[in-house]
Amino acid sequence: MRIRLDQRLELLLTAMFISDYDTKGFCVDPEDEYAREALEKFGSFVAHPAVANISRVWDTEIDCSSPPHYALTLTEDIKLDPSFNLDQVRESLVPNADLSRFTADLRGFHRKADFTLHFSQLQSRLAPWLEKLNDLIARRPVQYILEHYLGQEIPTTEVLLCTLTRPFLSVTVSGTRGETLYCLCSRKWLEIAEQKDSLERILISAIWHEFSHHEINPLTFGLYDNLNELNQEQVNWCCALNESIINAITIRLLLQEEVISEKHTDWMVKNAELNKAPQTRAVLDLLLDYEQNRSRYPDISSIHPRLVEAVGPPPR
Repeated sequence: MRIRLDQRLELLLTAMFISDYDTKGFCVDPEDEYAREALEKFGSFVAHPAVANISRVWDTEIDCSSPPHYALTLTEDIKLDPSFNLDQVRESLVPNADLSRFTADLRGFHRKADFTLHFSQLQSRLAPWLEKLNDLIARRPVQYILEHYLGQEIPTTEVLLCTLTRPFLSVTVSGTRGETLYCLCSRKWLEIAEQKDSLERILISAIWHEFSHHEINPLTFGLYDNLNELNQEQVNWCCALNESIINAITIRLLLQEEVISEKHTDWMVKNAELNKAPQTRAVLDLLLDYEQNRSRYPDISSIHPRLVEAVGPPPR
């Protein structure tokens, strides 16, 4: 497992950032060093169709993972790759959005803006830091540790560094070649973590956290028969439980791998419970039983009903 930059992703995120699309909460602040550079280099392309028409493709209320999902289904020469499930991409677009037209426009922006040169410069600039991040990842078999804890194999994984995004994200891309799970790491937040001497903890926990969504989310949302008919209360309940489970799993793994000590646990639990994971403590206590009784609980799905019981029945 290695962390790298992805030109397709950087291209789309740059177009989004310089557009009038509302990226608050998704992209870094305009005062950020990499944001200022993007505006200086590409601000003159604000009227280009690939930039001006962003809001005709994605609504501002969409899931933050939708634009990266699209970018990661493109070929290296910025064309739609039919081997991927493009119907999944279209599900989160504005109704009647012309994905083929937008992709052609994005390809034109890539060429006219000489984005390949910009990306090459980014790679050179970030190479020493990427090497440092990869050294941290290489200290332990990150994916195997998570698979062993969950009792389940995880599909192909990739970790990507994003220069312009604010949150960490998980994206699953599926097609004829199977599934690939992506963990998108915020360059900004990793820089802040490094300044606070917590880079290893933030990087490793982000990877475990984002990849865990692939296994945990279906278990929780699977409590309902028809996902298309969920109301907001039900969606919020599922998301809160998922975040609580995943934060608790991440804390247990960090402790087991001695990335943190017991004295950090209370702070991490409180922080998680203040950030959309209100049942982290309750789940954490049950995970101790899970770890000590793996013959009874061979995988995370086998204890999931008990985790649901601990937080109360799902709203109907």
